Amino acid sequence: MSTSQAQVLSGLIPDSLLENRSIVFLESIVAIVIVWAIAYRTLPSIRESFVSPTEVAVATRELFVSMIWVEHFIASLTHVAYGFGIAVVAGTVLGILVGWWDFWEKAFQDYLTVGIAVPSLFVAIFSAMWFGLGSTTPAAAAAIVATPYLATNVYGGINNIDNDLLTMARAFDVSRIRVIRRVIVQSVLPDWFAGLRYALALSWKIASLAEYIAAEQGIGYMIRFEMRVLDLAGVLSWVVFFTALLLFIEYGILGQIEKRVFAWRQDDSIGWS
Repeated sequence: MSTSQAQVLSGLIPDSLLENRSIVFLESIVAIVIVWAIAYRTLPSIRESFVSPTEVAVATRELFVSMIWVEHFIASLTHVAYGFGIAVVAGTVLGILVGWWDFWEKAFQDYLTVGIAVPSLFVAIFSAMWFGLGSTTPAAAAAIVATPYLATNVYGGINNIDNDLLTMARAFDVSRIRVIRRVIVQSVLPDWFAGLRYALALSWKIASLAEYIAAEQGIGYMIRFEMRVLDLAGVLSWVVFFTALLLFIEYGILGQIEKRVFAWRQDDSIGWS
């Protein structure tokens, strides 16, 4: 396509359809559904082994009307909340220790590497063997998996602090509290928040996996139930609900928190206050 043709095409399409993140995401979902529907209608092999978008939509509606999802969503939220809460505290403290003091870096850095490398499935299985059937297994597995990722981000953020800023602060006799608040915290905060979001996503993933393996409630447990009765549309309906919940948390909660936390980036004022 020539440059002039591209300019004409872009002039016919509103900018929001190409630049707005939420709208582009919705467009991608519509495109996936369209491709899925066309493939289901035109390829016999898919019709024999898969379900249509219409079947999934009907199953999702039935699930929503039944209200059975409320109990299992609350169970999954509880599992993730406990596991993620533990990971936030442990990961932040461990990241600060490893990043700030050489002794703790030597003691724990390899453990962080191993913790990131261990497959989540192994953690879920060992948690099930250790804690047995119940709510403790998903929460423990989520905490174990998410902690090293958050700690590594905090460790990296501390290592990336600009030493020139610290030197300048000492030269101008800036108070220690102000240096911590205006230099150290604001330097580490982007890495901490990025690790926080990644740790939350991991907590959801591993908690659902652990629910699938060893739980009596939760989204993972219900996906296992639907798979046992060979109801693929039912499985996908829970996946739809799960995805909708994650998107709500991502854009409705974390996105708003991020805007407030990093509002200082939009501040053009210069100073240490």
